[in-house]
Order: sequence, then structure tokens, then C-alpha cells
Amino acid sequence: MVNQKDVLKQVENMREEIVDFTKELVKIPTVNPPGEKYVECAALIAKKLLTIGFDARLVEVPSEELEELAPQGKGLPRVNVIGLLKGAAQRPTLHFNGHFDVVPPGTGWTRNPFSPAVDDGKLYGRGTSDMKGGIAAMIMAAQALVEAGVKLRGELAISAVPDEETGGFAGVGYLVKNRLIKADYAIVTEPSSIGTIWNAHKGALWLEITTLGKAAHGSLPFMGVNAFEKLVKVAQALECLKPKFMKKTSSHHVEPKEAMHPTIMIGGVVSGGVKVNVVPSSCSMTIDRRLIPEEKMVDAKKEVKEVIKSLSQKDLQLKIEVKSLLEAEAAVTSQREKICQTLAKNIKQVTNVTPKFNLCTAFLDMRFLVNQAGISTISYGPGLLRTAHTADEYILVDDLVIATKVLALTAMDLLT
Repeated sequence: MVNQKDVLKQVENMREEIVDFTKELVKIPTVNPPGEKYVECAALIAKKLLTIGFDARLVEVPSEELEELAPQGKGLPRVNVIGLLKGAAQRPTLHFNGHFDVVPPGTGWTRNPFSPAVDDGKLYGRGTSDMKGGIAAMIMAAQALVEAGVKLRGELAISAVPDEETGGFAGVGYLVKNRLIKADYAIVTEPSSIGTIWNAHKGALWLEITTLGKAAHGSLPFMGVNAFEKLVKVAQALECLKPKFMKKTSSHHVEPKEAMHPTIMIGGVVSGGVKVNVVPSSCSMTIDRRLIPEEKMVDAKKEVKEVIKSLSQKDLQLKIEVKSLLEAEAAVTSQREKICQTLAKNIKQVTNVTPKFNLCTAFLDMRFLVNQAGISTISYGPGLLRTAHTADEYILVDDLVIATKVLALTAMDLLT
């Protein structure tokens, strides 16, 4: 009978193959926005799953739904990969999930972001940490189980999806909406780091606020209504919410500790005006409001509405339009859940370190699986959040291998 030592040895023997598969994924520049090379990357992943022994298929979002689900994509296809490794029974089912889109490389790189290379134990390249390393780890964990001869009682499912970096609506959101993901447990292999489990994440409310004024010649500003000056009033009023947020504290552990409170970031994108000597008739700004799990989206929206209502009552010239850009609910899976306890046990076994349960300050695809599909879900994977989205992004090769071992043992515990 195959035991855990056999599986761990199998993974260790696959070290070079794990790195090579991660490199293959990174070489495909799946930059989002707009969402390039998705078909090519999905095909590579599906081929790998078929080679291992999965039933694998591609699920493309219908073209008529792209405008709603992926407006940033300029009509480019959105393709998801779903694979299933059958066991002796259909239950229980463990689902591994990861997104293959990456943010644009930006500037400041000292190497080609899409020519991955290992240097001093670090694998460099855009998406190594966020999160093609996680995709490689979950797929190679499955391969290790198969090659070690593990006989599954339940089923192991895998999905690789696009668009997480722009909200996930054409990825996990689409799969969950169409009931294409059904599982008892799920692990999203985001870069939590090998010693941390994200069993919760914050929510987000993104709004665009536009103030409307009246244009006039710059030498006669009193003839117009300056939309920028009105926008400044709105920004200052929203700034006054911050002391209120400091009185709200999440019960979940989070690092850095300042992130235990709700936050608001004003002016991520600001635009308006047409010329230096024209009173601006329209100005806009975005706000990024992050919710702790103890808050509700409806209350966060109400706070902003009340601020605007109060200003409008004091200034009859104030005309405001508010557009919702994104609403992402927070998600929580209790540390007492079996998936949390099983994963924590295996992290301790492989690393000899007791893992931490943390609240992720970002929002993740995990929310679709928890809130809409009702699946007991956590996020855990190799990679370093501090290098994600940065120039010279990298992942530690040792972490890749360790995470593969942890995922393989967790699947073995839950499915055999």
C-alpha cells in the first residue's frame, strides 16, 4: 500500500519537472488586461492534465457574454480549463483552483519577464508567484499521486481560469454561475506563502464618482461651476470616514496589523478638464473601499450615499454621479473546518512549522466558491505576495516543491 513517504519521495524526484512546467506556463504572456494568449495557456494546461490521466476540457465563455463579464478584454476569448481525476466514488471531491492571467509586466525589470530563469534558488518571471507557480504545484501534486500509485476513494478536480486580476467574473465566477464546479473542499493556490493559510479575505467596493459643473473661460471662473472644486469637497468628506473605520476591527489575524481595520483609498484614478484655461465641467475619481469580513456590502455603499446626500443638502450646485465598478464580498472559512485542519497538519509535517491562519487583505476567487457555491474553501500556495505584481517577480524553488508536497498529502488524506 502506498504511504505518505512514497508520495513525498515522488515529489522530490519531480523537482526539476515542477520547475520546468512552471517555466512553460510563465513563457506564455497571459497579460490581463486585455487577456492575451489565454487559449494557448489553457491548451497547455489541458494537455498536461490529459497526460496525467484527468478527463479535461476547455470551457469558453460565449461571445455574447464577454461585454458583461470581461469588458476589459476587447472581445478576446475567455477560456477555462476543467479536469477531473476519478476515484472509486464521486464523493468526497477536492477541487484545486488557480488563475493563469497575470498583470502587465510594467517597468523596472532587469531581465525578460517572460523568459523564466532560475538564479540562486529563485525562479524569476512574471506570474511565478502570482500564480503560475501555484498552478504548477497543484497539477504536479496530482501527477505525484498518480505516479506513486495512490488509489483515490473520492475525486480530485482541477480548474485553471482567466481574469482573476480583473475580478474573476469570466473565470471562477462563470464556472460557479453555471454550476460547473461542485466539490466538498477547495484550495485556491494563491501565493499565501508556504507557512500561511488564508482562510478569509477582505471584500472590496470600487466606485467611480463624477462631479458635474459648468464650463466657462478661465478668466471668468465665476461664470461657471468648477467640477474639480466640487470633487475636492467629496474627497474631503470621504476622508472623514477614516476615523470611523479605525473603530472597526476584524477578529481575524492579519498582517500587517494596520490592515485589521476597513480602509478607503481615494483617487486611484482621477480625470477631468479639457484645457488649462477652461473651468472643468466634469471631473471624476475612483475610490477603493476594503471591507473586513464583519462588514456588509450594503452598509459600505450606504456610508458613501450618506456622505453624498449630506454634501448635496449643503451645496445645491453639487451634482454627482456614482458608478459601481466592482463589488466583491469578503469570504470566510472557519479554522475548525476539515480542509483547514487537514492542510495545517500537512504543512506542519512537511515544514516542521505550525502554519498561521491569516486574513488576506486582497479579494480572491475564493469568494465565488465560498459565498455562491457553498464549498469549504481556503487559499494556500507557494509564492511571495511581496514579489507579486513587482518588477523581477520571483518564487523560491524550494517553496514550489514544498507546496507540491503539502497539496499532495492533503489530497491523499481527504480522498483515500
